[in-house]
Order: sequence, then structure tokens, then C-alpha cells
Amino acid sequence: MRSGIKRRVSAVLMFGIVLLPLPGLVSCAPSPPSPTTQIDWVNFVQFGGITYLANALHVGRSLQTSDLGPEFAKVGFRLEGNVHDPGYRTKDGDAAFLAAGTSVYMVKGYAPTFRLAAHSNTGLLLFEADTNPKAKTGADLLDLAQKVGYIGVNSEQDVTTELASIKDPQQVTRLVSMVLEAPVDQTTVSQGGTRYFLAFHLTDGTAVTRVYWLNSGELARGILLPKAFRTAVEQALKG
Repeated sequence: MRSGIKRRVSAVLMFGIVLLPLPGLVSCAPSPPSPTTQIDWVNFVQFGGITYLANALHVGRSLQTSDLGPEFAKVGFRLEGNVHDPGYRTKDGDAAFLAAGTSVYMVKGYAPTFRLAAHSNTGLLLFEADTNPKAKTGADLLDLAQKVGYIGVNSEQDVTTELASIKDPQQVTRLVSMVLEAPVDQTTVSQGGTRYFLAFHLTDGTAVTRVYWLNSGELARGILLPKAFRTAVEQALKG
């Protein structure tokens, strides 16, 4: 690559892996990072080896200060503006945008391996577990047992448009059990095919929204659901 051309790198921190450069840029052999490198961080925090992503999807009610539990940890290091090496590997205490020293809290009623929260310049942020190297089943990522009121099947176009819903209590319980008992493989990368966003509307008014690929049966991230779950979603869409 010619000198002076800036490289812009899109980085999603999952096990510290940096994704490919954004489309449209010239492809070239790897070169050492330079001061002109820009990194687009996703909004995350990492504690206990778990990468938590900020929930930016406007489904369900927003988190309130009254939802906060005890302080869980403090941010040790802010990456944005301080890290310019796209090969940087994240460590516990790192955050993309939260300043060092920011308090991170538990969320009442939820395991800290699933949900955390912190105040930011834009308000109270809810973080949910995305990557957990110790996760074996869905229950290790999502704390949903006896907490789901109904399941919405939302459009991938805008995430919030509900195309169908599953509200029968027995069926909701059965489907949530499938999620919690399903094996987890976070090396899985589902691409292509039909996908929807499943919104698990919780009894406290908040919601957990995850992309779901019909073909592979993966519920992000890496929760491998059985064919019976797909059948239930398809039946709900048929009305």
C-alpha cells in the first residue's frame, strides 16, 4: 500500500479478534500499525473474561437507576483514543468508551455474568454478555429462566418491527428451556439465509434481543438451537 493512505479498521472485540477492513478499501499485505490507523470500537466492557456489549436496540423499556444493584467493578482502561493497534487484545477492566474509573454495576434480578450497567455521557447503559469462553450452554450467557413474558419475532430490517409473537405461557417456557439448555459454540459464524431478531420480553419490562438464523439455528452468539425451535418460529410467522 502506498505511504500516506490511511487504513480504517473495523474492530469487534470478541476474544480480541480484529475483523477485516471495511469494504471498499484497497487490499494489501499486512503492515505495522501507524499513527494514522483508526479503529471503530464496538461499545463493550470486559470483566472476568466475559465481553459485554452495550444493548443499543430500542426494544423494551430503558434501564433506570432503580434497576442498579451493587457496584461490580470499575473500568481500568479506555481504548477509544488510547489504542491505535488493531492487533490489541482486550483484557479485564477494558472498555471501549467508558472512562477509566467508571463504576460498573450489577443489575437487580440478573446474574452479573449476563447483565451489567454503567452511567455514560449518553445516559445509563445496559451491557449484556456476548462472549464468554466458559459458556457451555445458553444458560451461561442468558439469564432468562422464569423471566420471559413473551417472545417477539422482529424484522431484520429495523429490529423493532414485530412480525409475530409467541405468548402462550407453556410454549414460551418450552422455548426458553431450549435456549437455556442449548449447547454453545462461539466459534460458529452464521452467514446468509433467513434471519430474524428474537425479542425476549422480560417480566420487568426490559427485553433481550438477539439475531436468530433459521438455517443454522444459531441464536447470537453461538447458542445452537434445535429444529423444534425453528418450527415454532415458522409457525408463529404463519399466524
